[in-house]
Amino acid sequence: MQNEPKYIKLHQNVDTLKYHLYPSLMITSKDITFYNLLIDKLLGIKTQSQTNRNQNKSVAQFQHDFKGFSFQVSPSTVRGFSVTIQNADVTIHLKKITITCDQNPFSKVEFRSSFLQRFGYLGAVQQINKFLKENIISAFQIKISEIHLQCDIQGYTFSVLDFHRIKSRSRNNRYYNDESSSTDSFYQNGRKFQGFMRGGGDYLMRVYNKTKEIQKFPNKGFIQTLWKMNPHYDETKEVFRIEFQLRREKLKNMVINDEVLDGFEVILNNLNNIWGRCLDDFSLRDLDDKSTLEIMLGYKILKDGSTLPLDSETMRKRFQRSKIHPLWDTIKTFNGHVKTDVIETFKKPFTTDFLYVHNAFKAFLSTTLSHYGDILPSTICDAMNKVEEYTQKKHELTVVQDVYSKRLDRFNRLEKLGKDDEILYHQKHTFVNRVFDHIEESFEHMYHWDVAYDSNDYFIKKFQKFLGEAV
Repeated sequence: MQNEPKYIKLHQNVDTLKYHLYPSLMITSKDITFYNLLIDKLLGIKTQSQTNRNQNKSVAQFQHDFKGFSFQVSPSTVRGFSVTIQNADVTIHLKKITITCDQNPFSKVEFRSSFLQRFGYLGAVQQINKFLKENIISAFQIKISEIHLQCDIQGYTFSVLDFHRIKSRSRNNRYYNDESSSTDSFYQNGRKFQGFMRGGGDYLMRVYNKTKEIQKFPNKGFIQTLWKMNPHYDETKEVFRIEFQLRREKLKNMVINDEVLDGFEVILNNLNNIWGRCLDDFSLRDLDDKSTLEIMLGYKILKDGSTLPLDSETMRKRFQRSKIHPLWDTIKTFNGHVKTDVIETFKKPFTTDFLYVHNAFKAFLSTTLSHYGDILPSTICDAMNKVEEYTQKKHELTVVQDVYSKRLDRFNRLEKLGKDDEILYHQKHTFVNRVFDHIEESFEHMYHWDVAYDSNDYFIKKFQKFLGEAV
């Protein structure tokens, strides 16, 4: 007993995993035909399921067998997909593939927490990917849309004070109580503290009493089997769960070793580094109860009973001088793997930065090369003429008119919500005046010049020089 650690790390894993499937470059027309025929068959079962529900006023669901794997076909599905199949391990949403270059996913896969815990996240992913390739479609690309990393601990009882010990930049924070499953923005007397949340939406941390949750929802008790495998587990003590939620909008803005966390493999291969980043972003500080209470109240009580308000700078320095709590040191690894690389946040450039012009211009060349197979001057001419023709047909405007119109519309709707908008707002009148100062020249270009471009145009000659072509 003397060697028993103060804080016990019981179990750690991926608790939630959702990913989307996109068409692969390796997909064939035969694959698409087979897949779409399968969707037609599932839609037929879905229609029968809906009819059965309407007639019998039940939610009975029909099944479809995939070479020994049985799935229920749901009478309803989620937005963006045509049909949903599910079993005890996974839910799969599907829709037909119409074009192989579609930027939207054709499937969404959601893993059950119990499945991930039974087989481990790697085992579960391998099973489902094998099933998808053998029964749904042979080739696809995967992008993770949401992942939750969790760690169950004993030996530390979280309280409302720990809510204020967390150092983070997020302002979207909540307490939990044990009287309902909803969240409250404020802790209320008469309700026992259950946990709290820091952050929100695409990136957040939850801390909650897992023992209490299992008492309320016994079907979640499967995790206790895994706890008992730890020799330090004590059934008489409560278990708290620390959980980090990351969605794709957050992940794709994270960079490690110059690689964006947007791909399936790069995320799963860096869970240790993602876990380490989460612990840094939501850092539990080793502050005593008195200091933490003063942070919570926003003031300190002096010896004479008077109060002294604490400004934001004073609170910031308290966190700055504090050390990381020993509990965070206990859970610093993810499944035994320490953080090996630093994950940085990709900083999006302002829309007024030249980098946007740089990227947009290269994107134009890249897309033209992919479509035509070359970027010769004649090809550029053809692309520009087709852009002009499409804009005239769709908007009844020339390209120049459409560009000016959209920019002016944005300025009219502009709200100063951030630094980027502040910069645009300060340029608003300069931009508008510039447009009207040159309106005659602009209309001369739009209405009196020959719209079509050819290789004798001044612009095309300059473009030839840029591409290194012989003029």
